Amino acid sequence: MSRTPERPGAHGAGLQVAVLAGGSGTRLGRLGTRRPKILLPVAGRPFLDLLLAPLLDAGLRRFHFCLGHLASPVIDHLGRLPASVEVTFHVDTVARGTGGALRAAAPYLDDMFLLVLGDTLLDIPYAGAHRWLGPHDEAAMVLTSADTGVRPNTRVHDGRVSGYDKDAPEDPDTDGPSWTDTGVCVLRRDALRHLDPHQDPVDLGVLFRTLIRRRALAAHRTDRPFTDIGTPERYARFLDGHEHPAP
Repeated sequence: MSRTPERPGAHGAGLQVAVLAGGSGTRLGRLGTRRPKILLPVAGRPFLDLLLAPLLDAGLRRFHFCLGHLASPVIDHLGRLPASVEVTFHVDTVARGTGGALRAAAPYLDDMFLLVLGDTLLDIPYAGAHRWLGPHDEAAMVLTSADTGVRPNTRVHDGRVSGYDKDAPEDPDTDGPSWTDTGVCVLRRDALRHLDPHQDPVDLGVLFRTLIRRRALAAHRTDRPFTDIGTPERYARFLDGHEHPAP
């Protein structure tokens, strides 16, 4: 699948989606060695199909996949998506981390794009995602107040992300409770310049903390929970909810 022509200024229904799906699946143990996380089965369907559903429902049709570990079956599945879905991808052959993988994708990305993690599902309205960014913002992180089983890791002040730490404690000086990063954000491609081009692997947290220092990371808040299937326990809970839905 070759790169499709860039659409300068594309937004709204045409917002491009970048999907990080190249991780080695180490936290999943044996599950991660047999197949890529994004293709783990859920009620007879690959997780990828569930991830795409709310994005397609919002009219988003252009996707770039950042691949690496076990890329071939993902590429095969992408080839079976409907013709109305435009897909590009690149495959990293070295470990780059989430930040490095996104930095490597820069030649394929629009000036503004939506980023989602390939092992995380968040069902929210995406059609207006381009409006989450203010004129001086370089990115907007989607945060939830819902109890998702993931410890809150983000602080917010005056509508901006003011702290990002996976072990962040509750902070009484924030506007409201501590929030949890959902793995979804809107970024301007130019923000990737803050990542050292020679550093691999590098985590997206490095980029987010830089944007926090620049007061350039907006907070888009929701009360909807998200699902992370990145560990055997979380994957098992997600499976249970789909194989045995509540009456």
